[in-house]
Amino acid sequence: MKLVTLRDPNPRNRDGKVAVVSSDGRRAVFPDPARCVSLLQALENWREAGPYLESLGELLNAGRVAEAFELDVEQCLAPLPRAPGFYDGSAFLSHVERARRARGDTMPESARLTPLMYQGVSDNLLGPYAPIDLIEESYGADFEGEFAVVTGDVPRATSAERVGRHLILLLLFNDITYRELLKTEIVTKFGFLQSKPNSAFAPFAVTPDEIGEAWKEGRIHRSVSVRLNGEVFGAPDGGEMSFSFHQLVAHACRTRPLSAGSIVGSGTVSNSDASVGFACLTEKRYQEIAETGKASTPWLKAGDRVSMEVRLDGKSVFGLIDQRVV
Repeated sequence: MKLVTLRDPNPRNRDGKVAVVSSDGRRAVFPDPARCVSLLQALENWREAGPYLESLGELLNAGRVAEAFELDVEQCLAPLPRAPGFYDGSAFLSHVERARRARGDTMPESARLTPLMYQGVSDNLLGPYAPIDLIEESYGADFEGEFAVVTGDVPRATSAERVGRHLILLLLFNDITYRELLKTEIVTKFGFLQSKPNSAFAPFAVTPDEIGEAWKEGRIHRSVSVRLNGEVFGAPDGGEMSFSFHQLVAHACRTRPLSAGSIVGSGTVSNSDASVGFACLTEKRYQEIAETGKASTPWLKAGDRVSMEVRLDGKSVFGLIDQRVV
């Protein structure tokens, strides 16, 4: 099942209106508002709302919904314009290894045992065509192609072995980062704040069954195609996660419950094979430092264009992220 969120004409509804989307991503239908209006509302009542939305999707794909309309994906908001929580991990250790190697350092054994994670900005999440606001070029703006899961209510201390039934939806997003600000924040050892502005999300939130065998062992085994100014920048595969989404969610809920609608990110999709390219500028810079002694790839500048997409069987799984830097 594919779901999107469109703006509600009612300004009091900040969460938008959820719509069920056909498998080809072209048509959509709004559910009965007595059942649910927003995706967040549906997630908070997923036991009843999930089967209802699934059946509506089946009718839509069969051409049996009179109220269906043509979907303009450029009008889509983030699937969750605001979320109860946003927890972003760093589950691809090849990304961490390149960073350490560029600094002449080795990766500590603890990084292989416990996921790295920070709590990010969960309000005002951006849609797939929202501009990337540079603010100041000196901040060192970067993109990061990532996968994420959306949870239902997850009880505190749920184990990785038992967390699977609480993972409801899959997402693709661009975790925008100000790298030069991050350098000053990371030395405080007190977490990220100003270096992590609002992330932008692909339009479609999908249930795991939508990608079939590509969802395996808590990982999305598909490549993220990243383009910068129309040129292929990288296509790393999500199957190389060192920590699964089961492990990441279990880590996030170790000492607290997670509310329905919480987002847990994978960290930058990265592969040990550098020939597949990269999903962020900084990792390419790490590779350049390792190979030549200095980074030559610049940070984002006004006028740049960043796009991200995942395809399966000729279809766009999550839809396209396509952002201009302003």
